[in-house]
Amino acid sequence: MAKPKENQAVASSTGADSEKDARVVSGHATRYAKVYSFFGFGHAYNFPLWVIFAGGMLAFSLSRLSDLDFDHHFKNGFALVPGYWYYFHVGPRRVGMIMHLATVLPAGILMVLQFTPVIRKKFITFHRINGYTVLTLLLISNAAACVVLPHKQGGGSRTSTQTAEAFLVIITTVGMAIAWWNIRRKQVDQHRAWMLRTMFYMGTIITSRVINFISAPIISRLGNYYGVWSCDELDFLYKNLQVPFPETEYPQCLFPNGTMDSSLRVAVEATKLLTKPEQYGSSHIQPFGANLWICIAVHIIGVEIYLGLTPRETERLRVISYEKQLEAGYANPGSAGLTVDRWGDAEKWTPPPK
Repeated sequence: MAKPKENQAVASSTGADSEKDARVVSGHATRYAKVYSFFGFGHAYNFPLWVIFAGGMLAFSLSRLSDLDFDHHFKNGFALVPGYWYYFHVGPRRVGMIMHLATVLPAGILMVLQFTPVIRKKFITFHRINGYTVLTLLLISNAAACVVLPHKQGGGSRTSTQTAEAFLVIITTVGMAIAWWNIRRKQVDQHRAWMLRTMFYMGTIITSRVINFISAPIISRLGNYYGVWSCDELDFLYKNLQVPFPETEYPQCLFPNGTMDSSLRVAVEATKLLTKPEQYGSSHIQPFGANLWICIAVHIIGVEIYLGLTPRETERLRVISYEKQLEAGYANPGSAGLTVDRWGDAEKWTPPPK
């Protein structure tokens, strides 16, 4: 006869624990809501994404500011990997790389502010000025990147990297141009979409660096991967390191009288050995083109997935666009910018009934 009382006690205890857990969860949810609301976010789901992607952009840009000390930090840090300094120490590529770093790094920092909702909502004038600043910096950065692009370190594998970098220049420039045109036409939903795309495209460089540090030891372990370096590059590298040229490794670089044949090119094994800087550099250079293309594909697909998963936000901004365009007297309010229903076979967009 005591079992019903025991069951009631267990049920009462379970109910009390559930209420306590609910209060704990509710407390955490309230604190979390205060955090993301502080930054201007209206939903919980996109705040972690902002922390990850905008935070990554900010952290990377800040960490690379030291590269602006071009003749010291950039040089002594092997200019990304051993051997790069050969191409950037003088001439147009030096100017191009300095211009690229001096514009893309500040743009990466300021871009984060563009995607911080509290700034966009409360400081609209700053948001507009900052937007034009980011646009200008990125356009200059892309122009400078085109100056740097033609260098040929690594031999034949450089072509895959060149095409990937050129493709990035094209899609980021086009993305910014479309975003600018849409905001000029008060098409806020498409402005958001294309600015997000452009930011994600720019972030490809960060992801590719991470993947490259993973792939370098992999191809070193697999073996039989080689780059092509000129003897002049090798000689320049070892002179900068103040280390004697490895004549036994590359005897073909020397004429019988002991002088350097600067025009000759030799195969350099891609092996991650710090004692052999040219092989260490080759292990990072050889996989970079493939890594960059993979990261471009991942970023393009990723941002489209995100945009596809946020149709309500898109529709909300479409209605705002409609109101702004109607007030401004534009033809086709709601579709005055570059929208699908103007260019494709989608149904003509109509504002929701009030």
